[in-house]
Amino acid sequence: MVNPLSFREFLRTQGIDVEVTGDLERDMANASIRGEEISRAFQTYLRTGGFPASINEVPTATEDFITAMEGEILRLGKSVPLVREILASIFRKAPSPLSYSTIASDTSGYSYKTVAEYLEVLRGLMILDAASFKENGRVLHRKEKKFFFLDPFIARTLSAWSGQEFLESALYEWVVQSHLLRRFGEVYYYRNSYEVDCIAGGFKVEVKKGKPHRQYPKQVLVLEENLPIFLAVL
Repeated sequence: MVNPLSFREFLRTQGIDVEVTGDLERDMANASIRGEEISRAFQTYLRTGGFPASINEVPTATEDFITAMEGEILRLGKSVPLVREILASIFRKAPSPLSYSTIASDTSGYSYKTVAEYLEVLRGLMILDAASFKENGRVLHRKEKKFFFLDPFIARTLSAWSGQEFLESALYEWVVQSHLLRRFGEVYYYRNSYEVDCIAGGFKVEVKKGKPHRQYPKQVLVLEENLPIFLAVL
């Protein structure tokens, strides 16, 4: 498996170059000048993801991805049907945080330890990753995790393969989580009286696109219609 293009890299394939200085507020303001173009491109990106084959609408892109993934799973001595059950459980409950035990309860009698082992395999195959709970600077690895897919094409392909649809709001959250992971190498979440979907680097981000709106502390960046602009300059 290979790392797909980020949204900013995808924009370049569409002839849209976005200047990035490192000043997020200024960069988002500058990128907003081309906001309509970027938003249209984002809708395409949500469908094709960042894989060249899907971007170029190669007819066998989906089939080739599944074949490659199943081949890797079998090569590692793992069960393809169990992977299907695990992914279906994640899709069904996303974007809620999940424990290994919760996912295991959706499988055909497998233990939480086996589920944890399989999820590590899927992380190694660059299919998904997980955000752990973080509070007051402490990472609580034993709490539920937010599992997210590393590319929209992967999410859509595996959703169809597992036979389980997912919420549109989950897809937006996954895209932000995967981009923050790419940028900072780690991503967390927080949930108490309010929820912060993504904590990474100096960012605290709540993805509200497709969700009901609530009030958040000033230090939390709320992404709604500005979500494509944020990803374009991240």
